[in-house]
Amino acid sequence: MSEKITIIAKLALSGFKKALELTRQITSEAIKELGKDASLEVLDTAYNIPSYHIITGKKLEKLGDVPKVLDELESKVLSKPVLDKIYLGKELTIENALEAGLATLILADIIETIKYVRTPKPYKPPYTGFLSDSQIRALGVSLASGKIPGIVVVLGKASTNEIAGKIGKEIQSSGMLGLLIGPVIEQMEKAGVRVGAEYNLIPLGDTVTSAVHAANVALRAPTIFGGLKPGDIEKIRKYIKERVPAFVIALGPLDDVTVAAGAGVIAIGLPVLTDQPVPEIPEALIPVKPEEAVSKGCELRGIKIKPLKLEIPIAYGPVFEGKAIRKHDMYVEFGGGRSPAFELVVMKPLKEVQDGKIEVIGPEIDEMEEGKAHPLGIVVYVAGKKMKKEYEPIIERRIHEYINYGEDTWHIGSRDICWIRISKEGYRKGFKIRHFGVILYTMIKKDFSAIVDKVQVKLITDRDEVLKAREEARKFYAERDRRIAAITDESVDVFYSCTLCQSFAPNHVCIITPERPGLCGAVSYLDAKASHELQPEGPNQPVPKGKCLDPVKGEWEGVNKFVYEASHHATKRYHLYSALTYPVTSCGCFECVLVASFEANGFIIIPREYTGENPTGLRFSTLAGMIGGGKQAPGTVGICKKYIVSRKFFKADGGIKRVVWMPKSLKEELKEGIIKRGEEEGVPDLYDKIADETVAKTMDELLEYLKKVDHPALKMTPLEKLMEYPE
Repeated sequence: MSEKITIIAKLALSGFKKALELTRQITSEAIKELGKDASLEVLDTAYNIPSYHIITGKKLEKLGDVPKVLDELESKVLSKPVLDKIYLGKELTIENALEAGLATLILADIIETIKYVRTPKPYKPPYTGFLSDSQIRALGVSLASGKIPGIVVVLGKASTNEIAGKIGKEIQSSGMLGLLIGPVIEQMEKAGVRVGAEYNLIPLGDTVTSAVHAANVALRAPTIFGGLKPGDIEKIRKYIKERVPAFVIALGPLDDVTVAAGAGVIAIGLPVLTDQPVPEIPEALIPVKPEEAVSKGCELRGIKIKPLKLEIPIAYGPVFEGKAIRKHDMYVEFGGGRSPAFELVVMKPLKEVQDGKIEVIGPEIDEMEEGKAHPLGIVVYVAGKKMKKEYEPIIERRIHEYINYGEDTWHIGSRDICWIRISKEGYRKGFKIRHFGVILYTMIKKDFSAIVDKVQVKLITDRDEVLKAREEARKFYAERDRRIAAITDESVDVFYSCTLCQSFAPNHVCIITPERPGLCGAVSYLDAKASHELQPEGPNQPVPKGKCLDPVKGEWEGVNKFVYEASHHATKRYHLYSALTYPVTSCGCFECVLVASFEANGFIIIPREYTGENPTGLRFSTLAGMIGGGKQAPGTVGICKKYIVSRKFFKADGGIKRVVWMPKSLKEELKEGIIKRGEEEGVPDLYDKIADETVAKTMDELLEYLKKVDHPALKMTPLEKLMEYPE
C-alpha cells in the first residue's frame, strides 16, 4: 500500500507544480492588464477566494498580493523534507498528497476568481460557474429537510454516453443535486438527460479548475450554517465529513492535476469514487464500477434514498420542481387568468370518502385543443381519525410542489389563482388529466399517512361545473381565512419548535408561533403543529409557553427552558418580539437579514436574493455570515418575509414603523400587508415612507429621504437605548 500511496502523492505533487505554474502565468498576465490594486472581491460571497479564506483563515483582497501567497504555498507543499524524499526515492505519505491537494484547490480558486476579475460573466450557458452564498443558503432548507438528500459531484468523461446518462438519471431519480464538470455534461445531454439548475443537474464548467466551485459549496457550509470560523481546518473537515451529505465521482483517466484536485477534495472531508484502477483508501478513495458509483457513494455517506414510484407515464420527483414549461413547449394550460381554475382540499367524515377514487368530470386531454387555456377544478377529499380542519390548507399548499414534481407538469399560484401547464412532451408520453389525481392521491397518502386514511380526487374540466364549484370553493377559502386569523399568540398555550436546521447549525432553535413563522419562511404554526402529528419525535416539538415574563418583548418561562435545553445550553433566553434584546438565533436559511441602523434609528431589511447596493454598505452574504450558525446577535437577525407584516413584528422595538429601507422588489411583494399594517399603526402612507434602492443606496441618501418624508422612526426612542446584549 505504501508504494501505491507514494505513486498518488507523486502525482498530486506533480499536479500541484503544474497548477502553480499556470496560476503564476495567469496572475502575471492579470497584473499587467489590471494592475496590482485590482480587487479580488468580485464574487457574491462573504468568503473572498473561499478555499483560501476558509482553509487558512486569511483574506486575499488584491491581485498584487497573489504572488506572495503562491510563494508561501510552494514553500509549504514542496518543503525541504518533501523534496529530499523525492530526491532520495523515499516513500511519500498520504499527508504529502493531502497538503498538495489543499494547495491545488486554492490555486484553482485563484485562477477562477481572476476569470471573474477580468470578465464579470466569464461563463456562458450552459455553464454556471461560481455558486453564491445566497444559492447555498437557499439549498440549506432542502438539505436539512431531506427534500434533497445529498449532493453528487461528477467530473471527467465516462467511457460511454450511456453510462454518463445512467449516472445523471440515477441522480435525478434519487432527488439529489448533481454538480457537473467537464465532458460528462455533454455526454449526459447526448444520452437524453435534461441538464440545468431547473433539473438539479448543474453544469459548473468544462475545465478542471471549475471543479473548485463544487468544493467551495462544501467548504462554505460549516461557516454559513455551522458558525465555524475560517482557518479552523480540523473542525471544518470534521463538520463536512459528518454533516455535509456529499461525495465525488471522477470518471475517466486521471491526470496529475485531477489527482491533485481530488486529493484536495479528500482533504476537506469528502470521499472520491472513481472508475479507474486506484489503490483504495477506506472512506476516502474508492474504485468502483461506474454504474454502481451513485449507490456506493450514498451508502458510504449514509444518504438514504426513498424512490417515488407512481403509475404515471412521465418521470417524477423533487428534482423537477424548479423547471419551467414555456408557452412554445406547452400542450394545454389551466388558469393563470386565461381560464377559470381552482384547487381545494376538503376534510370529510371517513364514511363519505372512497379511498383511491379518481374521477374526471368533463373532457379529457385528448378532447382539448392544443395550445389553449382550458378550465380545471381540483377537489381533494381527505378523511382520517387524526385529520383536523386546520390541516386542510397545509395539504392544499402541497398541491403546488406535487404537480411540479412531474417532469412535464408545471404549477404556480394556489386556490383560485393557480396556473397549471402540461407540456407537449408530456402529452406525447400519454399524460392525462386523471394522472393529476394519481399524483395527488399517492403523495398525500405518502406524506400525510399519520393523519390521512382516505383520499378521493375529483378533477373538473367542464366549464359550467368548474365555475359552479369555484364559487363553493371561495366560500371555503373565506371561512378558512376567518378561522386562521382568529389564531394568535395569545389564543394558544403552546408554541412549536423547529430544529430541522440543527443538522447544519447544531445549536440553533426556531420558535414558531401563530404570528411568527420560521425564519426560513417554510414553516408556519399550523405546519409545525401538523408536522408534530405526523412525526412525534421530529424537529417540531410542542413548547408550552408557561409563565409570561414579559408580554411586550415576548418572553415566556417555558420557551426559555426549552430553548436552553434544545440549544445544548448555548442560549438562555429568547425575546420573540425584539430584534434588540435576546433575539431568536439564526442558522443560515433565513429569507432576509434585518439590521438595526443607529444612524437611521430604524430597521434595514435585505432579502437573500437582493444583490444590489444598500445603505449598510455590506452585502447580504457578509451580514448573514456575521449571525449564522445559531448565534444570538442583537441588532442583526435573520427573519422570513411574512413576519415583516405580522402584528408581532418586533413590536417591543416599535414594530413595522421602524422599517426604514428594503429593496423595491420586497416592498412590492409585501405591498398589501405593509399598507394594511401602516393603517393599523396610524401611518396610512407608511409604504411610501419606506425607502428603497430607487431613492437611497447610501446612508446619507437614506437619512435625507427619511427627513424628506418625515418617517415615524425619526421620532421614536433611539435604538441604542433599547439594545441589550446577552451575558
